[in-house]
Amino acid sequence: MALTINLEGKGIIANADASPDTAMTGSAWNEVGLGTDSFTTDTFLYGDTSFAGAYSNKNGYQYYDIGSANVLDFDTAGTEEGQHIYMWIHCPTIGLLQTKANKGLTIRLGSDLTTDYREFLIAGSDDANGWNGGWKCFVIDPTKTGSVTDTGTFDVGAIRYFGVWIDTNAIAKGDNIFISQIAVCKGIRVTGTSTTGWKDVVDYCIDYPNRAWGVFQERDGIYYQFGKANIGSTAQAANVSFADSGRIIQFGISEYWNGTAWVTLADIDYSGIELQDHASYTTTFSDGVIVGTDNGRSGSVIIGNDNHNVSLDLYGGNNAASLTTCYGTIFKGLTGTLVMGNDSNHLFYGVTINKCHQFDPVGAPVIRNCTFSETIDTDAALLWNANINIQDSKFIANTLGAAFEYPIQGTYSQNGLTYSGNTYDILYSDDASSGILTINAIDSNPSTSEITNTTGNSVSIVNSVDIDVYVKDEDNNAIPGARVGVYKTSDNTQLMLEESAVSTGLASESYNYTVDTDIYIRVRDSSIGSTRYYPGKTTGTILSGGFSGTVVLIKDRIVNT
Repeated sequence: MALTINLEGKGIIANADASPDTAMTGSAWNEVGLGTDSFTTDTFLYGDTSFAGAYSNKNGYQYYDIGSANVLDFDTAGTEEGQHIYMWIHCPTIGLLQTKANKGLTIRLGSDLTTDYREFLIAGSDDANGWNGGWKCFVIDPTKTGSVTDTGTFDVGAIRYFGVWIDTNAIAKGDNIFISQIAVCKGIRVTGTSTTGWKDVVDYCIDYPNRAWGVFQERDGIYYQFGKANIGSTAQAANVSFADSGRIIQFGISEYWNGTAWVTLADIDYSGIELQDHASYTTTFSDGVIVGTDNGRSGSVIIGNDNHNVSLDLYGGNNAASLTTCYGTIFKGLTGTLVMGNDSNHLFYGVTINKCHQFDPVGAPVIRNCTFSETIDTDAALLWNANINIQDSKFIANTLGAAFEYPIQGTYSQNGLTYSGNTYDILYSDDASSGILTINAIDSNPSTSEITNTTGNSVSIVNSVDIDVYVKDEDNNAIPGARVGVYKTSDNTQLMLEESAVSTGLASESYNYTVDTDIYIRVRDSSIGSTRYYPGKTTGTILSGGFSGTVVLIKDRIVNT
């Protein structure tokens, strides 16, 4: 079974290959101004034709009219609320445009053709925001404030005209503005089955002879995503299985000049990936390749951007048998919500979460050998919860927020967690006046000196490790009954004073590890009636796994004789 891929929303509203367009009864391509319009087969993206205009030291409006019976309502609670306009534009003569200040090239949306419209400036001869004029899909949130004051009374709840205003200040030869397919949607909806999911989606979206949706694009092997990718559906009538590995998915940006700066043309929260499922049908999402029993490799790299709060919801939640597995996946720069679901079947092995919003596992997903670094969340990189299942993971260079947030009091264990370079290892954010947090750190190294406590409540880290000192003679035989003292190098605090055991020569003591601690060790055995030894000494460091060392005593041959 292959994937089924559809636009999520209104869909295609204009095909630039005929007038009137059969997609909208009563609709038509047209021009108002001083230029000329035509359908050309010389330059096109979708199909074999585009709608073209010729403007030589002239200006005008190239537009598509969907007809009075088809107006779109993007207003609050409107039929198209939250949807965006995807419009492909090509302008090979950007250098001949008027400047930005003189409104060289804008996207114009109208509730009336000439009296009520809104414009978004996308280029001028002095600044095109890095665009060279080639085919580009601009993604427009029509509810945004335009680059200039609206003309007349623009009604975002009744948009009829979609097009481009162009103004040139030099002689141009031939057509110099082109428009291809126009769509209205929030993103795409994917169901079905594939082992090369992302590739199949992109190949489908960039099949330009048949469609030019713009939600997914490809350049130099990188997949650019504009909008939301919904995988699975609450209405699906069969199981969905979406798997892939080794892809690079970059959430793209679309910008306009707001009068003072280039800013996002799309809504800040419109991008992301969301899994859905049905009570009777599962959705399986898998990325990367499992390594051993709890690690991963060849995962995809999923990258956000500075303009949008890209979100991930990899849960579903309607079917406990649905499965999400990420092996070696890299999530980078995702500043929206990251929700992974309360399902113990979900696996995150060898995953990297870098420069992202707080990672919320919600509950039971298994997290192993993951790295949480450089969080952009002001609280912490990872949120603790009652069912969390995390081991053998690293927290590195989290300096804006802490590494790990505990929002409620109690006694909890950490197993195999490594902290390095964080401003704070632990944020304790419980606001209860008597809340006490105790962390049993098992092979973990959170530091008591790197805890931020918003309410001043009690926080303690219990990391019981062993200090083991073996006492042996020159022939590697255990020496019983030797007195073994262990002291902090920094202030001479005694940490242990024990006798070595009869059979093993071991002297041992438990120690609450909080930070690497330098120590020195003194051993003596000069009991009357037994073999005498010169005192022995050595140094070492107590690490997160404790300390184990051996002191060899030399026989005092003069006394023994």
